Amino acid sequence: MKVTILGCGASYGVPSLFKGFGKCNPNNPKNVRFRSSILIEKQEQHILIDTPPEIRLELLRAKVKKIDALLYTHCHYDHMAGAEDVRKYTQKLGQVLDIYGSRFDLNEYKNQMRHAFKDKKQSDSVNLHTVQFYHPFEVNGITVLPIKQYHGTINSVGYRIGNFAYSTDVKTMDKKGLDLLKGIDTWLIECTTDKEALAHVSLEQLLEWVDYIKPKYTYLTHLGTEWDYDKLSKRLPKNICPVYDGMIIKINS
Repeated sequence: MKVTILGCGASYGVPSLFKGFGKCNPNNPKNVRFRSSILIEKQEQHILIDTPPEIRLELLRAKVKKIDALLYTHCHYDHMAGAEDVRKYTQKLGQVLDIYGSRFDLNEYKNQMRHAFKDKKQSDSVNLHTVQFYHPFEVNGITVLPIKQYHGTINSVGYRIGNFAYSTDVKTMDKKGLDLLKGIDTWLIECTTDKEALAHVSLEQLLEWVDYIKPKYTYLTHLGTEWDYDKLSKRLPKNICPVYDGMIIKINS
């Protein structure tokens, strides 16, 4: 399995319009962050997770030639705003795009993409598939386990695929969710802030989760302007490191 970090920035990106680079060194290209999205390649399938505002640039930069399925973690702007770019792209390739997400998130998708639906239920360019937390589903022969996450005032979806799991925009998780992450080889999890926040896990809590789950490798994404890449790297244990846009992670699936 190969995971490409298309973008690893928090909701406002780095640099942001109102904070600039913040505490990040502007001379380090690893501190330039589009908003968060990843591409998973497994069994000749290309699975995209989330469509941030910069998704067009992210896909061009990574030279992505096809998308077989799209998974949504949640419906916030920084994770869904680029939905039309991806739909148009797959439509031009002659594909009907399979999209997976919670019922709430897919309803928000339909509200945003009204023009793509002939009525409230049907579209000739996308197929919507509702996922249920903790119930595995198949994406073109690949088993995906959706995990419930609490993200402030809404829920988000974490995804486990084989020995890899992606957990962004999460403040807390049930013990059941944490237990289902045990045994993974690689965990890609958000680390927006160092402090307590309404909708995001703190670094201190994150490290407690890592100690409980015990993945071999942990990578930090959804990074805000307070996280300079080099300074954060030096602060973390050897088996934990931040990611950067364009980074590729290879996993024994």
